[in-house]
Amino acid sequence: MTILVIHNHYRQRGGEDSVFESECRMLENAGHRVIRYEKSNSDLHEGGLPAKIGIALSTLWSRRTVREVRALIRTEKPDVVHCHNTFPVVSPSVYFAAAREGVPVVQTLHNYRLCCLNGYLFRNGRVCEDCLGRIPWRGVCRRCYRDSFFQSAVVAAMLVAHRALGTWRRRVARYIALTEFSRGKFVAAGLPEQKIAVKPNACEPKARPCADGATIKCVAPGGPIRFLYLGRLSPEKGPDVLVEAWRILCAMPDSPVPEKAQLDIVGDGPERERLESAAADLPGMRFLGAIPKDEVPALLAGSSALVLPSRCYEQFSTTVMEAMEAGRAAAVSSSAKAGTLVRDGVSGRLFDAGNPASLAAALRELSLDPGAIRRMGEAARETFLSSGCTPVKNIAALEKIYASCTGG
Repeated sequence: MTILVIHNHYRQRGGEDSVFESECRMLENAGHRVIRYEKSNSDLHEGGLPAKIGIALSTLWSRRTVREVRALIRTEKPDVVHCHNTFPVVSPSVYFAAAREGVPVVQTLHNYRLCCLNGYLFRNGRVCEDCLGRIPWRGVCRRCYRDSFFQSAVVAAMLVAHRALGTWRRRVARYIALTEFSRGKFVAAGLPEQKIAVKPNACEPKARPCADGATIKCVAPGGPIRFLYLGRLSPEKGPDVLVEAWRILCAMPDSPVPEKAQLDIVGDGPERERLESAAADLPGMRFLGAIPKDEVPALLAGSSALVLPSRCYEQFSTTVMEAMEAGRAAAVSSSAKAGTLVRDGVSGRLFDAGNPASLAAALRELSLDPGAIRRMGEAARETFLSSGCTPVKNIAALEKIYASCTGG
């Protein structure tokens, strides 16, 4: 097949960008012809009122997108158009461009943007579904997008206008939700249930075998359990919960820190300076900053378990899946659980979202039982291998979705 894959990159590289690049590679490796149409939010030049009005209008409808995508379709003749992110530069006008050329559209739902202004279903430190299935006027009043009334109103106008036009119901042939949980949220938001398929993100193999042919093992017996946080340092991801949990862990009688337990926090974001200041007196914790994507496998190889303390719903945690592929257990919050394949006590531990004491108890339990953490890592690896996240199974599922809307 020939697939036109469309993606709007964010200013700061994120998981959606990685999935876009990975999926394109895997499609090409499977013998398909992939045409990329890419835009970036770095192309937006914010200025005075005229510039802001121009950005607002292009968020609703981009004539440039229509012109360029129609020309690309006529030249390359794709069988299907697959959109990842269209916000805000590409805009929903891409669906109309494809429709005018008679090419079906598949849209991956990487976030909750179609039913929430900030895309997270998260506000003021908690899950928020106030706008789910409703006109998002509350999100405008609360300035849910970038803490801006104007920008929140622009996103709301885009959502409401295209609902009225029937864009989400009629112009997209097939949606891809990453989990059954998120599929349920999108159905509740009003997307047509029969058009939403479930396919998780794929994880390309990264684990390197040891000399004896086994996959990478956890730390050597007798060494400390090394926990790893890998992600953006922002409120919805809960790194402050992790720091507070570590403080509780350090204060426990017979604390496992730092002889039996250590923590690396990897990533950057708006909370980094505040978190580093709050953790300055805590032993066994390191802030390593952001790292290149190609260094993640080595980082996972040097860890014992991943920690995902998200307060928000996770659509699908690629980081946890990469950890499972590398044979690593994970401690996962109750909010994030739906976006992972972690089973409590089997391939990791669950704790109450936003509850530092609950997370501290989970970390203490893992720290004091290296045998259990090793068994959980082995189970995590087996779970990954049997899931739909391996490249072969994942691309087969994607091909089936394409066929369902092309008649192939």
